[in-house]
Amino acid sequence: MARESPSLFSGSWANSTHGPATNCYINAPGQSGNEGCSIIGLANTYGAPFNSEGGGVYATEWNSTVIRMYFFPRNRIPADINSKAPNPAGWGKPYAWFTLGGDCPANHFVNNNIVINLTFCGDWAGAAFNGDCGSRFGNNCADFVRNNPGDFKEAYWLINYVSVYQNR
Repeated sequence: MARESPSLFSGSWANSTHGPATNCYINAPGQSGNEGCSIIGLANTYGAPFNSEGGGVYATEWNSTVIRMYFFPRNRIPADINSKAPNPAGWGKPYAWFTLGGDCPANHFVNNNIVINLTFCGDWAGAAFNGDCGSRFGNNCADFVRNNPGDFKEAYWLINYVSVYQNR
């Protein structure tokens, strides 16, 4: 995904060991294991800022040429989403953009599932903990989570609904 122009999306590439995490291959040289191509949205798209704003809507447009991801804060959800007739053409710039074809063929994306998961110390989080948090919180993510439950009072999902639409 290194060829993606950052002007196409409002998010930013996550930093990897040797620069932006633009390689989606799970064993990409110069990136952490299973890091993939990571685009970071604005702070209000997750965590305490997301909760304090009352949440919002994530929307993904996926077709044979592109996957685009959008986020709308609770007070700026497009009317077409609220009326259950989504039209991505009017949503503006997505926070993430992945062109399909060439190095990332569309046939890699079939029979997908929606996974909603809080992984405090799973593969990515556990691997990143020592480097990102270890000096402040000890070197063991599982021990930190076990011994500091109050630090996770904002770690929850409250989902009003999940909708999937197909363009025919």
